[in-house]
Amino acid sequence: MTPQQTVEAFIGHWNACDIDAMLSLCAEDIVYHNVPMEPVIGTAQMRAMVAAFLGDIDRCDWQTHAIAANGNTVLTERTDIFHFKDGRRAAIRVMGTFDIGTNGRITGWRDYFDSAEFQREFAGG
Repeated sequence: MTPQQTVEAFIGHWNACDIDAMLSLCAEDIVYHNVPMEPVIGTAQMRAMVAAFLGDIDRCDWQTHAIAANGNTVLTERTDIFHFKDGRRAAIRVMGTFDIGTNGRITGWRDYFDSAEFQREFAGG
């Protein structure tokens, strides 16, 4: 797969809430950073964080508005929509950067978003 195809597949796995498939595209020592939160390092920490986050989520609908690749770096402009099991819905605008290693796996993932928008959306406001 090309770096862009890897990221597109990764987003597809998020939309399916398939943690195993997500992590199969990640390097063991991935650095996942939701800026401005603290980074998560390694697939074990990432699995724990994603599993906890998806615990209240019924389904995801990440919509990619723009995607660009330059070598092994892929940039995405997205709206990440989460449908909660209690019927709530949250949407957040995200700019994501993915670094793809020589083995074709994601070695770095940084998402940038407005933390105030995140708090409003996920607090049910």
